[in-house]
Amino acid sequence: MVLRAIFIKELRAYFGLFLAYAIVAVALALSGFFFYTDISFFMMWGGQNLERGLWEFFFHDLRYVLLLLVPAITARSFAEEKKLGTLDLLWTYPIPESSVLLGKFLAAATLLLVVLGLTLLYPLVLSWWHPAVYWPALLPGYVGLLLIGLVFISVGLLLSALTDSQAIAAMATLGVLVLFWSLTWNEQAVSEAWLQFLLQISLFDRFYNFARGAIDSQEITFFLFFFSFFLLLTWQALRARRWHGKGEFSSVRTFLATPSRKQWVTVAVLDLLILLGLVGLQTLSIRNNLRWDFTPTQTLSLSKQTRSLLADLDKDALLTLFFGGSPDAYQRYEDVLKRFTAENSYFQYRILHRDRNVGLARQYGATHYGTAVLEYDGQQKLLPGAGEPTITEALFQFLRKEQKTVYFVGGHGEKDPRSGQPQLGYSEAASALRNENFIVRPVFLARTERVPEDAALVVVSGPQTDLLPDELERLGRYLSAGGSLLFMLDPLSAPNLTAFLAQYGVRLAQDVVYDPQNRLFGGDALSPLVSLYNTEVEIVKDFQVGTIFPLSRSVEPADPLPSGVLSAQPFCRTGPGAWARFRVGAASPEGAVDFEGTKARPGPISLAVAATIRRDQPGSLNPSDQPTNGTAPPAGKDQAAAPAARLVVYGDSDFASNARLSLLGNRDLFLNTVQWLAQDEKFITERPRDASIQRKISTLVLTTEQTRQLFLITIVAEPGVILLLGGLVSLYRRRHRR
Repeated sequence: MVLRAIFIKELRAYFGLFLAYAIVAVALALSGFFFYTDISFFMMWGGQNLERGLWEFFFHDLRYVLLLLVPAITARSFAEEKKLGTLDLLWTYPIPESSVLLGKFLAAATLLLVVLGLTLLYPLVLSWWHPAVYWPALLPGYVGLLLIGLVFISVGLLLSALTDSQAIAAMATLGVLVLFWSLTWNEQAVSEAWLQFLLQISLFDRFYNFARGAIDSQEITFFLFFFSFFLLLTWQALRARRWHGKGEFSSVRTFLATPSRKQWVTVAVLDLLILLGLVGLQTLSIRNNLRWDFTPTQTLSLSKQTRSLLADLDKDALLTLFFGGSPDAYQRYEDVLKRFTAENSYFQYRILHRDRNVGLARQYGATHYGTAVLEYDGQQKLLPGAGEPTITEALFQFLRKEQKTVYFVGGHGEKDPRSGQPQLGYSEAASALRNENFIVRPVFLARTERVPEDAALVVVSGPQTDLLPDELERLGRYLSAGGSLLFMLDPLSAPNLTAFLAQYGVRLAQDVVYDPQNRLFGGDALSPLVSLYNTEVEIVKDFQVGTIFPLSRSVEPADPLPSGVLSAQPFCRTGPGAWARFRVGAASPEGAVDFEGTKARPGPISLAVAATIRRDQPGSLNPSDQPTNGTAPPAGKDQAAAPAARLVVYGDSDFASNARLSLLGNRDLFLNTVQWLAQDEKFITERPRDASIQRKISTLVLTTEQTRQLFLITIVAEPGVILLLGGLVSLYRRRHRR
């Protein structure tokens, strides 16, 4: 009852003063200005994804708003009552100091919640114009702001309890908070060990992952312990006002016998024990950290591929990182490396400042800031950075000893794995294959009598002209011998390719896929967004992310399957709102209807087929042995022992080009396809995403009128309403006093 009465009294004090409304209005005006500025820079930079761009910067800016707001609202908590003498009067009643403290703390926290809640207007207004606002990603930022705000309040209450001047309390609170903010600024003056310790107690560095979109249990416990400790100090400061007695330090016995001195010694010992206990609990929480990743693509968690590789790590792996620059770089690197260590204790790391370890850096060949060296089982690899994709690629090459060769067919205008052109090049795809320990080589079938014997698979990537019969005959012989082929074919008339693939149960039509419903925001209908996968096919068994196929054609399995074909299954389909529009003059199959002046077949449309073929020439099976519904007949002993040949056909080659490979799940789909064709199913997985190479697919564009409205709503209207409300409350109170 006492706690509730004090809580209500403090709330009335806050919401009954015009000054409180003015402080809140100023805080909202600053928040609105930061949001307007952040969104302006966001659009100028071309539009990174909202979670890692706009909201991350905005949450960092809101910290500074709280840095100014909290000292102003906590300064009067105890200082004013001490100055007026009402606090001493309060102690004449049997009221516990804890009730007074918690009542004031909860009232200030309520005001903080009101301010944070009012800032939700900004994403609400933005979602009105831009539908790509992902609300769950905002939760960690607001949780972090609430926790750091509670810490600010606890510090402000302590300093308000130590003085009777509101100005001194506000300035002292601001000074202490700025000190905790700047602890890690002068990293050159301390060693790596001291820098790591300072980072552990730096309030603002602890907020780093909250702003990015993740909640860590160790950060929650840190903030809880931090403001609990300051509340404990405040409680002891309030109790000290009831202690009486004077004494001089004539002897230890006299000092301890003096009531006030004895109390302070007891308090000091108690605080030390509590502090040690909190440090121990925090250490335990760091070792058993739990992370909740709220980012849309789980970019702050280790990928399945990384976790799978770390599970195979059975020897010590040491990563040495040479960093330089601001502590933000240290924090960013350590956040990534801690995830590896938490997954497998065999993985260890050390972060060294390069300027202080020049000799060791030269020994390793680390010439730049951010360079890392990974050592494992007598092997050593120099890495250009310490991001998850880079480390995972190095681990992949260490753990996978065997190298397989992928041949890309040339001579028909195919996408070139050596070209860096955005639309026509496959250099990024080739680099991704090398990172997974493949050897990439070209092959010209017109100049050779057979496919090279060391080929793990052969890729035909977007030919602009039809392949010659002799070239297809060589591919057929390679396939009948148990080889693997990957065709990525754009919409074109290619009778030789069409007849060749028909032998293996894959049917191509002269059409173009058109999907006006499932497409990227701002994309066209000829670039369908695919999210329907046949999980019975190993390539996409756990696939949960969309893929994009610009200017694609339909690819369907034949029904019935030709002899010699064990199975042919579609595994990538468009949504039901898609259409396969046939070219003028092309043969239209059954089910085609008139659509926008052309013949078209309604969706879902298959864009990819995976087939397995018996290791002999097609047509060798008897008609009675012909499989139905994509299933294989009983195989003999020799046939069962020999692995079947594999074939994958995509109706598009642009999805793996340099301009599209990093979009959504295109990279994973391409690499999973190669791993399945190379018969390495254990490497089919979700790979880490490198934010530095992610294409900007969700560009935010606002009109001049919309930005003007945003300015008026966030910086003028909302703070103005709060000031008007404060004026009305003040006027109401004056009239009732009369």
